Amino acid sequence: MEGRILFVDDEPEILNAVKFYLEDEDFEVHVTTEGNRAVELAESLRPDLIILDVMMPAMDGIQVCRQLRSRMRTRMIPIIFLTARESVEDKIKGLEAGGVDYITKPFHNQELMARIKAHIRQSHENLSGHPVTGLPGASIIEKEVNQRLHRGEIFAAIFVAIDHLKAYRDAYGVSRADRLLASFARLLEEEAAERVGENVFVGQPTYEEFLALCSPDDAEPLCRRLVERFEEEKTAFYYEQHRQRGELLYYDYRGNAVRAPLVRLSLGGVCNSQRFLATYATLAEWGAQAVLKARAQDGSAYVVEE
Repeated sequence: MEGRILFVDDEPEILNAVKFYLEDEDFEVHVTTEGNRAVELAESLRPDLIILDVMMPAMDGIQVCRQLRSRMRTRMIPIIFLTARESVEDKIKGLEAGGVDYITKPFHNQELMARIKAHIRQSHENLSGHPVTGLPGASIIEKEVNQRLHRGEIFAAIFVAIDHLKAYRDAYGVSRADRLLASFARLLEEEAAERVGENVFVGQPTYEEFLALCSPDDAEPLCRRLVERFEEEKTAFYYEQHRQRGELLYYDYRGNAVRAPLVRLSLGGVCNSQRFLATYATLAEWGAQAVLKARAQDGSAYVVEE
């Protein structure tokens, strides 16, 4: 499969024709004629690309695009506008709303296909997403933080480490460790989206580490809720014997018995409201120090500093 596409247009003839063509090119295609439904589908499907008609009833394409750009799960999906309007002003309006490209009707299928493949390829290269969770990786995280610092935004960054994950992976295998990672990624996205709205950003710079950007007021409540939910839900990833013992007991490849603690979270929250930070590197260094302070405590814990 070449990728997953969401196509939004209120003209059934165009919708069906483009859907047939894209499916013939080995794309998975989902369609809708309504703007509100498009936002719902984008959040649930998380397509590789969205083709969005500008002229639609109730909620037009510009409004849909702005909603998608304000939501954590959809803000990074490339959007190609499709419309009969050819004025420069209309194209600028679409690009300023968050679109990456603009194609006018009528169009050639080959041109549409070329642009789709180019934007999907560029999006994948830019995101450098984690293969298990799909979250943005180190390069896009650094770009996002540096842009906020350059704009002079005041925000909090929560660095999250899952401690003892290597021991869990050794005992239970890579597949179960990946499922644990994916479960926490969903937890983090859910809690962040519920509390911080438009300003939220979630990424995964390394295999065992995550990052959430939010408003300063949301940092401590978000940390607290992440710890609470993680402690409640992590037991489902252990055998009963390990849950009862409160630790892992397994044998390595040499047959030696190994004891290890259960996984836990160490969260370090930092905020630039009272300290000047010029780059992501300086923010990450400070965040790492905060994580170490949290790790010195018993069990899952967090430290938030300004």
